[in-house]
Amino acid sequence: MKTKHLIGLLCLSWMGAILMSSCEKAILDEEEQTTNTQEQVDNTSKSGKANIVLRVSNFILSDSEDSSTRSVVDLTTYCTRLNFVVYKDGEKVKGLSQKKEDGGFGEVTMSLDPGTYKLLVLAHSSVGGNPVVSDPEKIQFTNALGYSDTFSYYGDLEVTGEAKTHEVMLSRNVSCLRFIINDEFPSNVKYMKFFYTGGSGVLNAVTGYGGNVNSQQEKLVDISSYSTPLTFNLYTFLQQDEALLQLKVTALAEDKKTVIKERPFPDIRLKYRRFSEFEGTFFIDDNGFSISAETDWGEPYEHVDY
Repeated sequence: MKTKHLIGLLCLSWMGAILMSSCEKAILDEEEQTTNTQEQVDNTSKSGKANIVLRVSNFILSDSEDSSTRSVVDLTTYCTRLNFVVYKDGEKVKGLSQKKEDGGFGEVTMSLDPGTYKLLVLAHSSVGGNPVVSDPEKIQFTNALGYSDTFSYYGDLEVTGEAKTHEVMLSRNVSCLRFIINDEFPSNVKYMKFFYTGGSGVLNAVTGYGGNVNSQQEKLVDISSYSTPLTFNLYTFLQQDEALLQLKVTALAEDKKTVIKERPFPDIRLKYRRFSEFEGTFFIDDNGFSISAETDWGEPYEHVDY
């Protein structure tokens, strides 16, 4: 009996190990996080494959001819996360991701067989992690991830038997509505919720526009530690050069359910790669808001993570 019991325990342990291995594989199937160490470079060159160094060098910020491009001084001015993804014949074959805290942020080394690939480089500041990047035409951000200023590059990557460094220039993909509230918040208001349609939460990196998905985007902000005026940055990917945003703004109590005040703001015009400022009083019973003309997004501005 003891022998049978021991065999049973060993079988259970073996099955458990298999299950744990399967679970870990599913998790690690996402992009591998990397810091660009010298050991990684040395190991790559010993593998017999080509050393490919990818380095983010410039950002295209807007369509303005005067100030459309910025050379990289500090990447964290524009983003806190980077994704480097390589595709072959429509399939993802390699993916590396970085956070701003990682060493060598903005540069990675890859080991690839010679051939022609497609390269995606994505820069963003989503607080919830990385988007789904298995299809470059359907890069999926979500409300849980959070929407942010987003830049991308998509193009051919030729790999030969020789090591090579590729300088990558990223282009801005989003439009932004800066929603500014000037009046004082009632003491029982603890959260502001922004629900908006008219854009997309999906990026088509091949075209640089929003994917063919009419998303319902949402942002919930804890305002308990902030004072007025408050600026809320609402990002979206437009599917064309301009679109009308349908926005509903709700002030909520501590339980995130009790509505203190709710107001609709229909037909707010946004343009591709530009921002519009929508500013006024929210709690006073008049319209109180005015919108500025669409403005070129030539310079970076201070990002606040709520």
